Amino acid sequence: MAWRLRTPLGTTARARLLGALATLLVALGPALLPACVQNDGSMNPLANIGKVTEDDERETGAKVDAEFQSFAPLIDDPEILGFLNDLGQDLVRHIEPQPFIYRFRLLSDPSLNAFAIPGGYIYFHTGTVMQAGSLEELAGVMAHEIAHVKARHYARIVEGSTIPNLLTRVAAVGLAVAAETPAPLIIGEGVNVALQIQFTRQFEAEADDLATAFLARGGYDPAGMADFFRRIIIAEKKAGPRFEPPPYLYTHPDVENRVDAALLRAEGTTVIGTVPEHIRRGFRRAQLRLALMQQRGVTTLRAPPPDRSIGNPYLKRARQLRDAGDTRGALALLTQAESLEPNDPRMPFERGEIHHAAGRTEESIEAWRRALLLDPGVGLVFFKIGEAYQKLGDRINATFYFEQAARRFEPGGSGQKRAQRQVERLTFPVIRQAGITAGSDSEEIEVLIAAEVEELPAGSGQAMWWGRVGGRYVPDRDQIRVRFVDPMGTVVQERPVLKLRRPVVSSHLSLAGATPGIWRVEAVFEDSVVDRRAFRVSPPARTSGTKETGEAL
Repeated sequence: MAWRLRTPLGTTARARLLGALATLLVALGPALLPACVQNDGSMNPLANIGKVTEDDERETGAKVDAEFQSFAPLIDDPEILGFLNDLGQDLVRHIEPQPFIYRFRLLSDPSLNAFAIPGGYIYFHTGTVMQAGSLEELAGVMAHEIAHVKARHYARIVEGSTIPNLLTRVAAVGLAVAAETPAPLIIGEGVNVALQIQFTRQFEAEADDLATAFLARGGYDPAGMADFFRRIIIAEKKAGPRFEPPPYLYTHPDVENRVDAALLRAEGTTVIGTVPEHIRRGFRRAQLRLALMQQRGVTTLRAPPPDRSIGNPYLKRARQLRDAGDTRGALALLTQAESLEPNDPRMPFERGEIHHAAGRTEESIEAWRRALLLDPGVGLVFFKIGEAYQKLGDRINATFYFEQAARRFEPGGSGQKRAQRQVERLTFPVIRQAGITAGSDSEEIEVLIAAEVEELPAGSGQAMWWGRVGGRYVPDRDQIRVRFVDPMGTVVQERPVLKLRRPVVSSHLSLAGATPGIWRVEAVFEDSVVDRRAFRVSPPARTSGTKETGEAL
């Protein structure tokens, strides 16, 4: 069903919004309670809120984002969302390792607005994308929001807040709900108020400074931020007293000064990166697609229905060739059929299947993405792409496609549950930290980390894999198995982990008679590899070698 822009919330939607805010407060509960209970058991409403950890932010963000997605007017066009994801991840990859996976959502609303939820969930209004005069303007808004998350402004404000202040602001949202304020505005206001992210001038300036650095590293002209601020000024003058500035500008209404500050920062910053060409092309395509979608009143665009009679004989013959082992002939037929009927998603899907079976993962992704543009409603295709990215070790894009799959599978069905489980694993890693050492399981975790080795001699001693289990999975840590794989690819040992000091687990391999070369260690949980790393076993005479590599999945 197409959403009407600026439609007042109905009774059910108002209830859902209040539920989302309640969810947020419950999620913050562990941080609230220690602060408001005194030693004598009485309540001290003036006490500061407790420390907010990165796990708290992940949990809060995931819960509130799930509530919003269940009733908010979201755009679900795969090409537009893919562009936003590409742009956002291009900015993030120039930053040092992040504790969060960033997600980029698009709300159907014509106003200039954007906001972020703890844990890296960033929401844009369609008006921000449509009215941006350049890619640099949109990148400036995105970098600003990423900076708020990166600097953990939410945690820093909540830790310095008081309970009466927080509850008063939530009550203000309740009044707005009762007045049936437009849905997207309430959603944005609800997040901002409940988390107190009407940031101080200090945090706004810090976010602008960080955003400038992020933009320059990625090849984006930081002056785009100033251009977008000018756009806000123009909108304010046109609207007069009815103008509502974006929430992230409330505490810094002198936008003119931010224009000057942004220009000064841009003039003193050297742009060192290069913007990928596909992102530049994607910006204009996204604006054109959004314009068509608004014109038609839809949340995604679909290709015209194909004439399946054209592709049927080609598809049948291609499958026969594939089964006979002639994959080259099958691909040639599918390409020919696609040129005759370019709107038939079955052809690129089948190409993806052939590439996947042959181990050509990147080619399979490219083909399946083409199929999605033609028919964006098939959850299975999104899921397959998610698995392919996961195989490549790209947990960022894997998360994006698993989330899209979950939205399209039958609600409550096995497909949706599988996709949601994958998203959970990627968002909340089973193994948060791991390594290889020659130490023993009697040593403290700090000793194990310090004793991490790059190479172990064959013939004596043992290799020890250790891992720190994520909080969600500590009760089930005895279900984790670890396998050691020799240089020939043979699994020489697989057994359940040993439980050390909570939440650390370990597994050992005797190196007596071990084959020299590169060995792999894989930790497995519920049939999924949750940590993979490698180490070198050298002949007894060798004492140095190549550096260990490891990657947490």
